[in-house]
Amino acid sequence: MGKRNGHSASKLTVRVRLRVPQWRAILLPAALLLCALPAAFAAGRALALVGGEEITEEELRAELVRRFGARVLLEMIDTRLIREAATREGVGVSDSEVQLKYEQVVARVGSEADLQRKLELLGRSPEEFRQQVRDDALLDRLAIRHLDLSEAEVEAYYQAHLAEFSRGEQVRARLMLFSQRENAEAVAEALKAPDADFAGLAKAFSEDPATREKGGDMGYFSREDYAREISDAAFALNPGETSDILTVPDGYAIVRVEGRRPAGPIPLAEIAPAVRARMELELLEAARLDWLHNARTSARLEIPDPELERQVRILIDANQPYDVTNITPELPVAPR
Repeated sequence: MGKRNGHSASKLTVRVRLRVPQWRAILLPAALLLCALPAAFAAGRALALVGGEEITEEELRAELVRRFGARVLLEMIDTRLIREAATREGVGVSDSEVQLKYEQVVARVGSEADLQRKLELLGRSPEEFRQQVRDDALLDRLAIRHLDLSEAEVEAYYQAHLAEFSRGEQVRARLMLFSQRENAEAVAEALKAPDADFAGLAKAFSEDPATREKGGDMGYFSREDYAREISDAAFALNPGETSDILTVPDGYAIVRVEGRRPAGPIPLAEIAPAVRARMELELLEAARLDWLHNARTSARLEIPDPELERQVRILIDANQPYDVTNITPELPVAPR
C-alpha cells in the first residue's frame, strides 16, 4: 500500500500550552486519591505519618506526576488535537457510532453494571465517559479520512483476496406460498395460461409476507439460503420455467426461475464499498497511530517543566496509542 501520511504538518499545527501548576487537574490517579483523603489532611499538611516522619501532599503529587504525569498529559494533548482537527476538517460522528463504540467497551468490561462500577471507582461520570468515547470515534474518522485509499489499492487488495470475494452458483426466482393446497392448485392452473403473470398472481394470492408485495421476487440466492425443497426445485429449473406445487415447511409453494449466475468471483464493481470498508478496518489501528504521530509532531507543544516535557517526548517517539476508553484503574482507591 502507498504511504498513509496524507495530511501535511502545516494543517495540524496547534499551539498547546499546559502549565505544571495544573497537575491536580491533569492527574486522574492523584485526584482520585486526594479526594478520598480525610479532611483533616488539608493541602500542605502531612497525608501520613510513618514513625513520626511526614509524607506530604506535595511529595505524593510529585510521585504521581513522575509515574503518570506524562501519559495523562499526552492524552489531554491528543484530545485537544483531535477535537481541533475534527472542527477544522468538518468531521463528526453520529450518535449511533458512539453507541456502537460504547457497547464494545461494555462487552470488553463484561456488562453495563460492571462498566458503571468501574466508572464510579475512577470518579468519571457516564457523561464524561461518553464524551471520551466520542473523542475516540473522532480519531477513527480522522485516521480513516487520511488513509486516502486509491482505486488501485482497492483493486490490488481485491485481487489478493479473490477467493474470499467469491460466491457459489445463484439463481433468481419468484415465490408463491400457500397454507392450503387447494389454493396452490388453483393458482397453478391459472399459471398454465399463455399470458399468465406470475408477479401479479403472487401479489394477489401469495401468503408469503417477505415477497408478496414484490411480486414474489426472492432476488438472487444460494442453495443454502432457503429450505431445501425450494432450493432443490429452483436450481433444477432453467430461466423461464415454473415448478410444480412443492410441499415446504410453511405449506405449499410454487417457484419460477428468472435468472442464473455461475459460481465465481463477485465483480469488484458490486462490492467495492465493502472491500474498501474491510481495508479501512484492517488498517485502522496503524492509521490511528500514524495520524497521532503526524498531529503530535506538527503541534507546537510548550511544557515548562523540563522533566515532564522529556517524558512526553519519549512517549511521542514511542508512538504511544490514544486509549481514553481504557477504564482499568492504575491505582487502588481508598473506600469512601
